[in-house]
Amino acid sequence: MKQGEFYYIEDEKALHNQNNSYLVKIDCINSKEELLSDYSIKLKFPSYFGFNWDVLRDCLSYLENIAQNAVIIYHQELPKLKESDLITYLEILSETVIQWQKYEEHDFEVYFNMQDYDKVYQLIG
Repeated sequence: MKQGEFYYIEDEKALHNQNNSYLVKIDCINSKEELLSDYSIKLKFPSYFGFNWDVLRDCLSYLENIAQNAVIIYHQELPKLKESDLITYLEILSETVIQWQKYEEHDFEVYFNMQDYDKVYQLIG
């Protein structure tokens, strides 16, 4: 199921059958710091990554270090962030999806668990 720029699925197994994709699983995140650190490690961000929202936005715009065509971000559950941070994070993901639609180097897809549909829609729908 798709809502705006995001997809919602019941089971992550569907994601493992996609060819030429780089899957990043985001799960059990309890703070902004954990989330940004997880991204830094899993997407191999450069050493200048500043662990803030602006730099996350910038680094998601330049994924030249990822060889696969599709970059898939899968949230097993929504990160447990302050509401204002969660809104900012979701907006960054939405902007990134839209930005990558203009280019052929990467497809950038964001998936959430179906149980989080209402919460995401409530925050940025």
